[in-house]
Amino acid sequence: MCTPYANSPGFAGDDQEEFPYDVEDDVWGPVEPLDEYKRDGFHPIIFGDRLGANGRFRVVSKLGAGGYGTVWLCEDTLSPTLKWRAVKVMSAKASKPDCEELRALEVFRSIDRSILENDFHLSAPLEYFWIDGPNGRHLALVFSLCATTAEHFFANYGHHRTLVKDLCFQLVKSLELMHSRGLCHGDFRPSNIMFRLRDGIDSLPETELLKHMSPPKPARVISIEDEKPVTRASAPSVPEFLSPCTSIPYHSGLCATKLAVTDFGVSYSASNPPVEGFTGIPTRYASPEERFRIRELLSYPSDMWSLGCVISWLAMGFTPFGHEGDGAWMDELSINMEKNMGPMPEPFRAKFREEHDQQTPVEELGKAKSELDFLTEMAKLEFQRHKEQQNVDGKSGRYLHSGWDVWRSRITRSSGTMTSMTAGEVKQMSEQLQNNPSQLPCSELRQPDSKTRRDSDDAMSVTMDEKEIDQLFDLLISIFKWHPKDRATIEQVLNHPWFEGRNWNAAKVPSPVTAKKSVVDEAIESVKSYLYVNVTSRWAQGLS
Repeated sequence: MCTPYANSPGFAGDDQEEFPYDVEDDVWGPVEPLDEYKRDGFHPIIFGDRLGANGRFRVVSKLGAGGYGTVWLCEDTLSPTLKWRAVKVMSAKASKPDCEELRALEVFRSIDRSILENDFHLSAPLEYFWIDGPNGRHLALVFSLCATTAEHFFANYGHHRTLVKDLCFQLVKSLELMHSRGLCHGDFRPSNIMFRLRDGIDSLPETELLKHMSPPKPARVISIEDEKPVTRASAPSVPEFLSPCTSIPYHSGLCATKLAVTDFGVSYSASNPPVEGFTGIPTRYASPEERFRIRELLSYPSDMWSLGCVISWLAMGFTPFGHEGDGAWMDELSINMEKNMGPMPEPFRAKFREEHDQQTPVEELGKAKSELDFLTEMAKLEFQRHKEQQNVDGKSGRYLHSGWDVWRSRITRSSGTMTSMTAGEVKQMSEQLQNNPSQLPCSELRQPDSKTRRDSDDAMSVTMDEKEIDQLFDLLISIFKWHPKDRATIEQVLNHPWFEGRNWNAAKVPSPVTAKKSVVDEAIESVKSYLYVNVTSRWAQGLS
């Protein structure tokens, strides 16, 4: 996704030479760093550009950007009806014929598109093509157009508990299909989860579609040396304008109550996890094995951990062990994890000490998990799970680990978490959901042309009954276990009572079918053909 960029996108960093280009004015809104436009970097694109064979895709607006490249709202000019698409243009460095996005496409190739999107809520590329530009050769992936991400869902829809469970269940189904094909997502988080559009929206006239989106305000790119605007002739490696990202918002009336899991850029085979590096998933969604980079433990349970964090975020508005806003980085995250799951066991324990240039005492290495001391300063806390026995919760009759009591109380308190919605909005949107459950409800007060002012003091808190609190707590503690082998499986989560039997009538995972020709093989052939043509051309020129 886009990240906000402060003031001067031309600055390349303290340890690098200054990037020779900058923007004339500040860019208000999320935007990529300008210095990504260099050799092996991003492909320069501006509104009105044509991408693909015969200029098929006309660029209308920017939808996103990140370490991978940029995403653009495009009109498919060759479609018999007006079709809107999202075209993701990868950086030249990331554009490889065997990249993870194309491998994921190969995994899903044999599955009917409607089943993939409507029953299992995955957004795989519709097609792809290559772009040769001043910064290298770029892979362009074409997707169905989606609306905004799930990042701010709870603040807008946390009151609607049936909708919350519906969407969380959709996410479990998405992982069910991925895992059935041996694929792990690796970066499962709200910013990679988008809302689908209602049927027919991708055929709206341009003016009708754009009126629901924030109008972008591009900033001119200039040369630092002479402060003159760049052109494609004077600076072909950078765009003439840098534009902020925009999206179709929640309250546009265009969103469906269907999700789309996106971005398979760091996905991996469960039988062959990455041996080095970091997936880039934020700490608050990362499993312990990802957090401590114990690569050999990465597998389906790593996705399950992230799923639990996402369910917590969508259902309660917070992640279980804190987030960057709480300062929950490294030590503090580990403190919160130990509070809830008990002392950190091996091999995570050794990695934690390694980060602090410490060594695990020899006498501790052979101790059982229940005998370990807390690594973080926990002795003064009231509960010490490693010394206590399981006790019975008198209200529900369930056995609970005492170490989870504090966290469970937070779930109870979250049944009172404030959202940004007023009582009137909640009532209005509940009626909309009842009348049309396939459309994401919208508040009239959130429309761009609304003349009614909202008073933030009127915002309502979300309430959950005791039964839901108990069930949600039970679901989450079944997922959050130190060791991957101890975490709930996808089947156990699908059939958990919190989902109220949704799995009874859910679609079943289709049987695998071997595709005739691999997408990756096609991509490799394309690159070979490109290289052959270019090498042959240069050889011929040398003869003339």
